[in-house]
Amino acid sequence: MNYDNLVTNKNYPLILNTTWFRLSLVKEIMNMKKLNVALAILVTAVMAGNAQTTVTSDVVGYSKISAPSGTVIIVPTFVKPNLYAGSSVIAADGFGCTAFSTGARSPNSGSSYPKSYVEITSGAFEGYTFDINSNTATKLSAAGIPANLVGQTVTIAVRDHLTLDDFVSGQTGLVDYDSGVSIYNPNGTTSVRYFASPSWVADDFSTPAGDTVIYPGSGFTLSSGGASFTFTGMVKATKTVVPLYTGAVNIVGPLNPSTAKYITQIGIASALDPYNDGINSFSTNGQMSINTTYYSDGTDILDSGFSNLVPTVSDNVPVNQGFVVTVSQNRNWTYNSPLNP
Repeated sequence: MNYDNLVTNKNYPLILNTTWFRLSLVKEIMNMKKLNVALAILVTAVMAGNAQTTVTSDVVGYSKISAPSGTVIIVPTFVKPNLYAGSSVIAADGFGCTAFSTGARSPNSGSSYPKSYVEITSGAFEGYTFDINSNTATKLSAAGIPANLVGQTVTIAVRDHLTLDDFVSGQTGLVDYDSGVSIYNPNGTTSVRYFASPSWVADDFSTPAGDTVIYPGSGFTLSSGGASFTFTGMVKATKTVVPLYTGAVNIVGPLNPSTAKYITQIGIASALDPYNDGINSFSTNGQMSINTTYYSDGTDILDSGFSNLVPTVSDNVPVNQGFVVTVSQNRNWTYNSPLNP
């Protein structure tokens, strides 16, 4: 993933304060023309993989959400259908393939964002993904492939990325140049996007930005006067590895499109540094107030008093929404497929 070319908003910094036994999130509201976009704390996702062999048994569906007036966290729960799935031999700079047209999976012309990605779908690296930088008929080029994967034969899936344009394909209620989102990048910057029917523009109100990528398991904040969305796509049948970055706003959530999950049910406790890293859940009423702060002892989720959490309804992670994670060093959270809990 390369975020060097993202449009960022340096005039509205995110303020983060993490201590050993206390997590706090300081929100700064962004006033750009008519839109107030609240800054929370967010996430993105790491990558690795390649494939072929068309899949015919994908589980697809739809999910609806109503966003109230104000600012809320959104974490889409679907991914796009597999373009191919099968085995691939990994090289240091990419994945072997046979069924792609030259350049078909390369980034769109003029875009700062990747078009497609490869995900490893089995073995120790299941759930890791890599952006596709370019491709020939026999190779999907990607960067950052771990050295211990080179030479291995793995199973992979190839998918197009979910984008902001996909997110609003079933929307009602968004207002041009008034409704917007904040995307929080791994390097600590924030990219602001405004709705400009039927797509999006950057914070200069002119640069096209509908191809802004939303990585699996990651999300953003939406500010609007109230809107409704219908998400459609494929239920992810493999694990999802969601990277958590130090110094960044990590907005993440489980990819479960059918039912809310308790914070204790999503396997995030083992991904956190005990008594140091923390999770903030936020209100869903548009006010972006912190509901609850959680910690981990390395095995179990703890409440704000560092006692083992006995979850109640208030500890559910709502469908298509998420929470904010603060970490002291880069980590990965692995979430099992909702089809294989």
